[in-house]
Amino acid sequence: MKESIVFKRLAGLFRTHLKSVTIILTCLIISAGMNMLLPLTSRLIMDDGLLKGNMQAVILYTSAAFVLVCSDKLLHVCKEAFRAGLSANITYSLYEKAYLHLTRLRMSYFTRTNEAELLNQISMDVGNISRVADSGLFFVIMQAFSMIGGLCGLFMINWKMTVIVLCFLPVKYVAVQYFVRRRKKLIGEMIESSSDFAQWFGEAIGGMKEQRMFGLLANRHQEFSSRQHRIVGTERKISMLDAWNTASESILIQLLIMVLYIIGSNLIFRLELTVGGIFAFIAYSAYVTTPIFAILNIGYMLAEILPSAIRYYQFLDGEEEETLDLSVLEPISSNRAPDNHIAFHNVSFSYNEDEPVISGLNFMIARGEKVAIIGANGSGKSTVLDLIMRFCQPDQGIITYEGIDIQSYEMDEYRSRIALVSQQVYLFDTTIRDNIRLGSGVSDDVVATSIRDIGLTEFTQSLSDDFRIGSNGSRLSGGQRQKIAMARALVREAPLFILDEATSNLDAASEVNVHQLLETRLSDKTVIVVTHRSEVLKYVQKIILLEAGQSAQIGSHHYFMEHHPGYRKWVSENDEKTNEMIW
Repeated sequence: MKESIVFKRLAGLFRTHLKSVTIILTCLIISAGMNMLLPLTSRLIMDDGLLKGNMQAVILYTSAAFVLVCSDKLLHVCKEAFRAGLSANITYSLYEKAYLHLTRLRMSYFTRTNEAELLNQISMDVGNISRVADSGLFFVIMQAFSMIGGLCGLFMINWKMTVIVLCFLPVKYVAVQYFVRRRKKLIGEMIESSSDFAQWFGEAIGGMKEQRMFGLLANRHQEFSSRQHRIVGTERKISMLDAWNTASESILIQLLIMVLYIIGSNLIFRLELTVGGIFAFIAYSAYVTTPIFAILNIGYMLAEILPSAIRYYQFLDGEEEETLDLSVLEPISSNRAPDNHIAFHNVSFSYNEDEPVISGLNFMIARGEKVAIIGANGSGKSTVLDLIMRFCQPDQGIITYEGIDIQSYEMDEYRSRIALVSQQVYLFDTTIRDNIRLGSGVSDDVVATSIRDIGLTEFTQSLSDDFRIGSNGSRLSGGQRQKIAMARALVREAPLFILDEATSNLDAASEVNVHQLLETRLSDKTVIVVTHRSEVLKYVQKIILLEAGQSAQIGSHHYFMEHHPGYRKWVSENDEKTNEMIW
């Protein structure tokens, strides 16, 4: 991404806060004007007051200086109030954009990035970008106004000494350019090493049981030390670079003051300059050198902001799910069969271009039909479900819902027609009823009915109403988590149910309960089941058998038992060990 594009997008952060920016700039301009008067009051105190023994002049001009300082500080407080609000709003906006983008990113993004890495990346980038609204940047803007008045003051006092002041600026420019290049490189290393550590840390937490069981703790501690030393070492280098940049600036300013005192003293001895004039000149020189040094240091500040801004905006540009919202949904065929609920029409899909997962897949599922999708690992079962739920899109062919291309539906409206129960269900750290309701607003009676139908009544009655189940249901068993997921789907009352290994963690009694639901509460629903349990297959009306590199075979459980030796073997093996998938 070009830096010019990034700068435009950074500038856009202020577009919705023009009122605050205007007030801040107005305060800065007024403050700069008042600060320009302070050296003049110092000169008058010295020349017209102290040197002439005029007490009235001393009182007058010191009082004027006091009023100017008080007014300036009040303006500073006012400016900071608006600046702090601006900074908070920009930070909120950056986080909000990142969060909303996450809710629409393609699901494949989350398979490549773990939670710790993602949180670290967004937090670091938002924190760095938010610095565009910190006090340092607006200080530079204020100093820019001061610089103009400072130059005018310098030339009014002595143009020859002004030239000397300006000669110091190229030296500072060369020094800053060196520090900027070094800082950009170090910040890049910091971002890379922090992202690497966050990814490693997320995996370390996720695999804690394996680390303990396989004796990996010492090895992982060495990896931790190596990654942390890299981060700490880079932070140390950045801190030292900051120190050298500040030191070089202080040395240059002190060298300039020394030269000005020497030359100014010579002018005073020759009666070409007053004592108050030399003090005023040095004050005005600070009004010139400090702003110019600060302006030159903007590049040094941006060396930290820019890498994060580039990564943040590249993240925001990541491909999102399509969310078409067509007011009229046209069927693909005028003579479509109204009973066809879901249909695949010559659908092909691949994650890698040369490795198709499914190729030319065709099948139809009627409204209210109970269908099982089976196949070996890698045959495309999960891919078929992801295609139906629009977590990915076909490379070729189309999928229809009630005869209409599913890509024509608005995304949220389409998914509201599907109730999903997956093996890897995610539960939130709240109550069981809140996890079932999920903010849908369904009544307590509906929730209670679903709890009863799924066989959770006795368990829920043993708990307090405010019992929290822990992160991802950590305080529950696998079967209890699966039942909550099933109850969650039941309250949705969607026309299409997808059960992806939904009975894998249930005991025999609970599994029978689910089978009964297929014939009762779900009798009028279209149900797609992905399972390896033979008992479930006896209840479905149709089985879609997926085999890698072959067309899908469609038939009943009885048909496959009669005509497919591999299917018979698979059923037999799962009767002996239902929790192991052979295909």
